[in-house]
This record gives sequence, C-alpha cells and structure tokens, in this order.
Amino acid sequence: MEKCHNDSKCVKKTLEKILHEQRNVRKKKNDNCEFSCQSPLGELFKPNKNNTIPFILYCNCEAFKVEGVTTCFDDCSKKEKFVCFLTFIFKIVELKDDCVVLELLKFKNHNKCVANTKDHICSPCCQLDCEDVEDLISTCVCITVDISSFTGIQCLPAVCL
Repeated sequence: MEKCHNDSKCVKKTLEKILHEQRNVRKKKNDNCEFSCQSPLGELFKPNKNNTIPFILYCNCEAFKVEGVTTCFDDCSKKEKFVCFLTFIFKIVELKDDCVVLELLKFKNHNKCVANTKDHICSPCCQLDCEDVEDLISTCVCITVDISSFTGIQCLPAVCL
C-alpha cells in the first residue's frame, strides 16, 4: 500500500499515473513494443494483453468497499432482475480535480464473499483469495467519489479487461 505524508495527494498522484498508463495502452494497442520499464508502476507489460491496473483504496485503516447494483436476465423466470454485489476492487475511469470516477470490478460467479457472522464485514482477501486472475471482470457500474476521502492505495497486478 502506498502512503505518504499528505495521503490524499499521494492517492491522487498514483491514480493519475494509473489512468495515464491505461490510456497509453489503449493508444499503443497495435504497437508490439513492451514498455514495462517505462510504466511508473511497472504493471502494464504487453499492450495487447494487460490494459488495466486494478486497485484497492483505503480510508484510514479500512478498505473501501462498495455495494454495486446491476441487472441480469433470469433464464427461469424469463425476466430481467436486479443483482447486488460487494467489491473492494476498482478501475479508474476518470479523474477531474478532486473527484474520481471508479468502475466497480468483480469476479465471475463470485459467491464467496458473504458477511462474517461476528462483525458482518467482508475483506478484500475474502474477495480475492484463490480467484483466477482471468475471472476479474468489468461491471460497467461506476461511482464518483471525492479523492480526499482516501488515505492509501494498493495496486494489484495488471490485467486485461
């Protein structure tokens, strides 16, 4: 987890770097050059493969979590239904001043992360533990948050979304 004296500025700088590199990958999509040494986070290796640096944000000592809502088609009832999910994993979409737009990421068919009976809190490790990296997916569900709320960021290995 990256930390510095003025935590919200540190998180913002890291998010700016991630967004910059993700945009570079999109621009260089047809370029066969590897640029892992040029990436400030050393995470995006092959433009044709990895295009996203997922991350976990922290507010003081707590991991930031969001309950997302999307829809899916239920084959049994033949109806569109709401689906709720909990995530600690995000992708940066946009950064403007002190606001950041985050896309909520989740794993395919993820049902492991259930409320702990003691404190009703799920952790990032609960969500990530033993999941296949290739199963991390975009949800197209986004939130806008004030970046000054965050005091730390932990980048995960680069993935292709």
